[in-house]
Amino acid sequence: MTAVLRIAQPNARGLRLDAGALVAVVAVGAAISGQLIGGTVSLVVALVLFAAGVLHGAGDESASGIRPFSIPHAAAYIAVAAAVAALYLAAPLAGLVGFLAISGWHFATSRCGFDPAAQGAIAACALGGSALFHGSPTAQVFASITGGPVPDLLIGGLAAVGVAGVAAAGYAAVRGMRGAWHAILAVMAVLLAEPVLAVALIFFVAHALPVQQVQVARYGFADVLRAGLPTGLLALGGIAALGALAWSGVVALPFAAAIALGLATPHMLTEGL
Repeated sequence: MTAVLRIAQPNARGLRLDAGALVAVVAVGAAISGQLIGGTVSLVVALVLFAAGVLHGAGDESASGIRPFSIPHAAAYIAVAAAVAALYLAAPLAGLVGFLAISGWHFATSRCGFDPAAQGAIAACALGGSALFHGSPTAQVFASITGGPVPDLLIGGLAAVGVAGVAAAGYAAVRGMRGAWHAILAVMAVLLAEPVLAVALIFFVAHALPVQQVQVARYGFADVLRAGLPTGLLALGGIAALGALAWSGVVALPFAAAIALGLATPHMLTEGL
């Protein structure tokens, strides 16, 4: 998947499509198909997009380079993830709100080469766009992963964030900012797709893919692949196992969500440190 990294760029002959653009097109096509078919297919497509996007955080990136995670680093990561998961299980609603806040900050500040307005639009759409356009289904998703109903105040607050995201995307497009088309894609995703699929598409195409593009430009394809492959393969195996256990009912969905959110949080808090 690291071969996804170079996206469409203008040159003297116009728009040149390379591997990254083609992967983005495939991802959008898969999302459209999933949305049209609906049901299980939509959820499977979303899970695949989430899993593919995990690879952008599979290497230990710092100012000095990118390398595989050391054993002590990996152990500390898992310890923090376990603590976050435990806190989520103890207070699911508070954990959800905290995770959403961290996610929004992470999307808005990650090194993906976009202008701030476009990147903020992507973050706001991922955070609140589905609440704006599909409030009831979004509330149902949150209820399923927390194990109880969520207050209307939360959905309303997220919808307000979504309004800001749509406005920022329009501003970025009018001004021709870097990342503007990714921001417009984020708006279209939350407008047309069901919540889980919309967020998965934004995560992969408008966040993970551009971040890996920057990584490859900075460190080279071989170094990024070497750094991310060991952890990436373990992460993908874990995601597949967790998804299968949740799908079969062996693991309750709130528990699976706690593990997934716990594992994502350390990456979001420490990226680039």
